[in-house]
Amino acid sequence: MTSGLTPIAAELASALVAAYAPYVRDRVARLGLEAPPSLEDAIEEGSRWLETALPDLLGRPFVSQDRGPLELFQEALRFPTAVLERAGHQPVPRDELVANALPGDLFDLAPASSNDLGEAAWKAHLVWGASKAAAMTRPV
Repeated sequence: MTSGLTPIAAELASALVAAYAPYVRDRVARLGLEAPPSLEDAIEEGSRWLETALPDLLGRPFVSQDRGPLELFQEALRFPTAVLERAGHQPVPRDELVANALPGDLFDLAPASSNDLGEAAWKAHLVWGASKAAAMTRPV
């Protein structure tokens, strides 16, 4: 999954993929939503999607990275969202600002920051962000 990535990018990709399944399960439980049996398949599909999408993004030069890794994590939540919707769950009330920023996040699954994904993902995201900031501010 992470071949060809810098060690910092590989660590971030690995940490985000590792955080995905436990985060989704925990978030669904905290929302009090009954997890349909197909949720596990959706979590697996989201994990596989992240395993491809993250290296594609993080393997590019920083200047060519048109999205952030947390945005990809949030996008991967479309798989469990679709399963919850098909199971008949009603969208949860969300803050208007959040609803406008993430209109497809019907069940408020998306993390606000990488800190919501656990310490390993948060630290890897901070290290990657500092590395990107340093690279982007170096004079050419």
